Amino acid sequence: MQISRLPSSGDGHASYSAASLSSKRIPELDGLRGIAISLVVILHYFTDALTVRRPHPLAYLQIATRLSWSGVDLFFVLSGFLIGGILLDARDSSNYFQVFYLRRVCRILPIYLVFCGLVALCYSFIYKPHQSLMGWLFGAPMPWYSYPTFTQNFWMSMWNYLGPASLSITWSLAIEEQFYLTLPAVIRFVRASLLPYMFVAGILAAPILRIALIIWRPQARTALYVLLPCRMDALLLGVLAAYLFRKPGFAERMYSCRKSLWMLFTFLAAGLVYFTSTSSFTSIPTASMGYDWLALFYLTALILALVDPRSWLARMLRWRWLMALGTIAYGTYLFHYVIYGLCMTYLRGHGSVMENFPDLAVTLLAYALTILLTTISWRSLEKPIVRWGHRLHYKPAQGAVGSDI
Repeated sequence: MQISRLPSSGDGHASYSAASLSSKRIPELDGLRGIAISLVVILHYFTDALTVRRPHPLAYLQIATRLSWSGVDLFFVLSGFLIGGILLDARDSSNYFQVFYLRRVCRILPIYLVFCGLVALCYSFIYKPHQSLMGWLFGAPMPWYSYPTFTQNFWMSMWNYLGPASLSITWSLAIEEQFYLTLPAVIRFVRASLLPYMFVAGILAAPILRIALIIWRPQARTALYVLLPCRMDALLLGVLAAYLFRKPGFAERMYSCRKSLWMLFTFLAAGLVYFTSTSSFTSIPTASMGYDWLALFYLTALILALVDPRSWLARMLRWRWLMALGTIAYGTYLFHYVIYGLCMTYLRGHGSVMENFPDLAVTLLAYALTILLTTISWRSLEKPIVRWGHRLHYKPAQGAVGSDI
């Protein structure tokens, strides 16, 4: 993502302008990605694993982290903003589809295929001799062909079950890949002036579809969590923000009304207390409006990080360790549960539970191993392939003079 700056105001402020968003990384967005993966790891390593009950102090901390499942929603908002921005910038390119999909293949598939291969090896050589102990981690997956084709979320919806822990997290990848199959055509062929209306229509349709599923299929709540039509609101909110940032003067207007944005951010943050009390990502309050509340909260944070880089939020997102974590977020997302499960099995002899300090020590070890292995993966495998993919450049259409967005 190429960084450009708005003209400095009287107080020396200079915020990001998204007039040109194509090549360099914006550090604050890496920080947001670091927060997203941290939330996912907290969910699986702590919130879902802790077995203590009130009045134990850790039980209250567990309650406070109930919304850590929403780290995936932050990923969706970020993905919509970044991928939508790339497509909007290149919509008139003569090799639009070719470059976009080749770059996506370079980013998504290599490490994902390594992950699928690792899980397959675990099934063949580790799980079968220890089925009673490792059933939670590997037992009863979706049909094998659903994982390389990114259709596992359809099976999860039909079976009302996310599958074994090692593979359960792949539902979000299926949603994103299905989104990548549809969004490029929409941005390419729909008139630019109509695009925001289509995005808004999709944002409004998602909660309606979730409510409809609750009414007509109340016994199958997994569908409202794992199907693209039910989760497209967070993705499309990010795309809509990318569209608006490309309108002349939008970033300046956002900076001029940043106090109102901070008030909105505070209001949305206060509302998270209520959704924390509902505890479940398939509860009626969360499914009807909670997803959109969370997505708006994360989107507001994203906008504030871009237009007010001197704020406490933007400074926090530029912490080096948080940006570094965001850089390896994809690999961490894929491998963290497998590494955690194997560590718990072999070092503690049980599944995903945290009952005492030795369990906590093994959990921290699993996290350290995950960071180490995914850092090696990023530097030795993912980064070189991504760089190779970015050798492919979008070509302007013949006679094109600029975007009409």
